[in-house]
Amino acid sequence: MFDDIDEALRRLLMEEIPVRNNEIEITFEQPRREWSARLNRPTLNIFLHDVRENAQLRQSHIQRQQMDAARRQTVLMRPEARVDLHYMITAWASEPEDEHRLLARTLLAFLRHREMPQAFLPNSLHNQPRPVSLSVAQYDTTFNPPDLWGVIDNELRPCLNCMVTLTMDPHAPITVPLVRERELRVDDLAISSLREQKQTVANGLTAAPDLPPSEKRWTVGGQLRLPSLEAVSLSVVELERDVAVAADGTFVVGDLREGAYTLEVRRDNETPVRHVIAVPSGDYDISA
Repeated sequence: MFDDIDEALRRLLMEEIPVRNNEIEITFEQPRREWSARLNRPTLNIFLHDVRENAQLRQSHIQRQQMDAARRQTVLMRPEARVDLHYMITAWASEPEDEHRLLARTLLAFLRHREMPQAFLPNSLHNQPRPVSLSVAQYDTTFNPPDLWGVIDNELRPCLNCMVTLTMDPHAPITVPLVRERELRVDDLAISSLREQKQTVANGLTAAPDLPPSEKRWTVGGQLRLPSLEAVSLSVVELERDVAVAADGTFVVGDLREGAYTLEVRRDNETPVRHVIAVPSGDYDISA
């Protein structure tokens, strides 16, 4: 994928500088002393010296949930990684004036584009979920030219720092059953401790006194499968509670004990229709 970014940068610069008849060579090699000694024509070097994840753009939550038509499964997509590629761009020619001219034209080419144009991206990068961003000649704490030139073992010369941010997805999608209900148990800590002690009492000893059972609360979800959802409202009759209905007909009802409940579907100027559901159960959808 990084080599595809290299090719995109080459295409952009060849078009924007512009480069005709191969009068300027564009390379991605490390600009060491022995490399620069072999140059025989004006050259633009784009050296990738650092790769790191952009922590400021990191997302920690699972996103892009896609449910199937039967609403039995959902596809969970874990967040992608945003990766910054840091390049050092230098111009090489026999005269300093030519180097400065080439470097200035390169800077102008990048300043005209804050994002990599789609036309310059290879086919492998056409499905990027976010634009490939470009940043040039910005303050960068990861880039210290004297230190870098010292490691490369070459003479210090003017350069541009360029950062390209692309999206990488290292995760495969996960298909899981759709959650239709959630159980919540409410218990007193002291009673829970006594219950555990009761379970460990040896045979023949006096049993601990009976304790109240844990109270279970349920959250359930379903869908209104009606010909039209316009002006539809939903309520739980026993609790005298209105329930929000999403645009696709899905709804969620929480804080329910075990038992039967009546869901009333209302529409303006029409007779309400009631449906009885059992909590817990495997299906809470309501059809016309």
